[in-house]
Amino acid sequence: MSSQPGQAAGAERVRLIGAVPSGFERTQQLHFEHFKVDEYTASERQESVKNTRIRLEQHRGSLPLDLADTLKHYESANMARCQAPDLTTIFSGLEQGYQTLVMLTVCPKRPSLATGYLRFTKAILADALYFVEIEQQVPHFNPAEAESLHETVVFWTDLLKQFIVCSENSVTPACLTVSADD
Repeated sequence: MSSQPGQAAGAERVRLIGAVPSGFERTQQLHFEHFKVDEYTASERQESVKNTRIRLEQHRGSLPLDLADTLKHYESANMARCQAPDLTTIFSGLEQGYQTLVMLTVCPKRPSLATGYLRFTKAILADALYFVEIEQQVPHFNPAEAESLHETVVFWTDLLKQFIVCSENSVTPACLTVSADD
C-alpha cells in the first residue's frame, strides 16, 4: 500500500506556515484533536482589504486519495449560496514536496444580497489535510465583467503562495528561511 506524501515521515513535525498580513484580526479559533481552524478578518480601517477574511484549517485523520474531488466538495457548500458560480483550478502539483491544489471561486452574486465574492482556496495534502482560504466580498457584478477583478486576483494569489507546509527536515529555501526565523 502506498502512502500519501508526508505520511511516511509520521514522526516529523509538519506545520502550515505563512503570515497573515497586518490589519487582520483573529475572529475565530477552534483547536480540537483532529481539527483546527483559525480565521482572520480585515479590520474596517484597512480600506484595500476590507470585506476580506483568511481561514486556515487543518484536518487530521483519514486522508483523501483525490485532492481535487476533496476541494470541489469543500467548495460546493459555499457555491450553493451563489448565482452562477465559477470554479477554476489555478494550480495543481507539488509544492515543498506535498500535493497541492489551488482553486478560485468567482461568485457574481449571492441571492438577496448586493454582494458577490472571490475566494481562493489552497488545499495541501501532507500529514494532515490543510486548507488556506482567502475570501473577499465584492459588489455584485455581471459574470462577463469578471475580468475587472484581475488586480484583486493578482494581489491575493501572491499572498496565497506564502502559505506552505514544511517539515522539520525540509531543505527548500522557503522552509529554511522560516526555520531560521523561529
